Amino acid sequence: MSLKQEILNGESRTLEYKAELPDDTLKWMKSIVAFANGAGGKFVIGVNNHREFIGVSKKADIFELKDGIADKISQMCEPQVMFDISAETIDNCQLMVVHVFPGIATPYYIKTLGKESGTYIRLGATTRKADWTGLNELENRGKHIYFDELPYSSIKVSERDITALCKDFSNRSKRSFKKLDLENLNLLTGKSLNIPTNALAILLGKHEYTSRIQCARFRGNSRAEFLDKKDYDGPLCEQIDKAYEFVLNHLNMAIEINGIVHEEKYELPPKAIRELLINAVIHRNYEISSSVQVAVYDERVEISSPGTLYGTITLEEALSGRSSIRNKTLARTLEKVKVLEGWGSGFQRITSMCQEYGIPQPEFLEIGDMFRVNLYRRHESKIGGKSAINSEIGDKSATITKIGDKSATITKIGDKSAINHKNKIVAFLMEHEEARAQEIAAYIGLKISRTKDYLSELVDEGKIIPNGANKNRTYSLKK
Repeated sequence: MSLKQEILNGESRTLEYKAELPDDTLKWMKSIVAFANGAGGKFVIGVNNHREFIGVSKKADIFELKDGIADKISQMCEPQVMFDISAETIDNCQLMVVHVFPGIATPYYIKTLGKESGTYIRLGATTRKADWTGLNELENRGKHIYFDELPYSSIKVSERDITALCKDFSNRSKRSFKKLDLENLNLLTGKSLNIPTNALAILLGKHEYTSRIQCARFRGNSRAEFLDKKDYDGPLCEQIDKAYEFVLNHLNMAIEINGIVHEEKYELPPKAIRELLINAVIHRNYEISSSVQVAVYDERVEISSPGTLYGTITLEEALSGRSSIRNKTLARTLEKVKVLEGWGSGFQRITSMCQEYGIPQPEFLEIGDMFRVNLYRRHESKIGGKSAINSEIGDKSATITKIGDKSATITKIGDKSAINHKNKIVAFLMEHEEARAQEIAAYIGLKISRTKDYLSELVDEGKIIPNGANKNRTYSLKK
């Protein structure tokens, strides 16, 4: 993607722009270290908040500006941030581009503020001070340590626990699992190999209370009214099984008629759903105090996991097949017991499954410190004058009658744009204490009705708050 197209798409996890370089160096240095702590990024000077190319001031000495930026980064960042500065011309406007490379010696921070106060990370289109969980993960990453391989000595693991886990693993993998296998997988540590790691505690269901999967079926397309709700804790593999069953129980069944053959078929590919659940528990950040959430709406199935993409990987790279494992021991263990098919190609497999199934492509989103995937359900489609109808609530007893495959047309409900509109709303509200829906819609470039849908979801998620009655309602960030 060209730099011009990146800018027109709006600020993101790897892009920030300013009309001019702020006089207060700290204001932009925070973003420099945030890029270094993540997937890298570009800090562009010469673009205003409306994504208009205005260029660097003609009064500015380009070489002096470039040298000044380089000196500030070298003097103020610890460890040394790797970067490149270049001038690029777009629409006859000269821009200054600071390209920050992803760092391997995390955490990067501003020297004068110190590590605890000067470490920043990128969440969507915003730069935030790293909290203790973010700082801890950055420190582990810089030391090439994985959270799930660290000891979790606050719990006791009995022989009964070990026996039960080995029995479950044996049944799933169709081969014998012994305690020695758990030791070889780094699930037990210490001199006597009797201390459980975080991975073992998670697999046993003895980790933190938030190491669970929350499932819900809502009426309509918002979280206003529950139709069904279940929370699953206990052993991790059982959580996956139960969450998978929950989703299938709330999906419609289709009867596909081809000649004399009648075949029942779920409206969404079951393998894709299971793959997404497995990805959610493997790639989530277990230091964040929230659970994996699975929400079934009329129009979609939404799976959200705590934590952004891990390390230096971008969403585009993840979708192209590149992998970055946050919980290496968990991933390796689930692969050995045949729960996980393979590393790195999950998103590509899921996309292929949806394509083969004839449904819209899944939507992959980074929203703040959370990663979300939306699978859009089948809605009414006409085939040769007959209708395939999706029931309002959706369950196994509902059916869609479908004749043949080739002439069917599926309409996707919802915005499939790669731009994270919610992040842009949050970024806008960080710069404006209050804003009306019309103002926000104009900024993010969406219709007012769709913007209000996003605002409603952000209110439900507790990220923003509405102020006033409907006619004069404004929105602001939740403090």
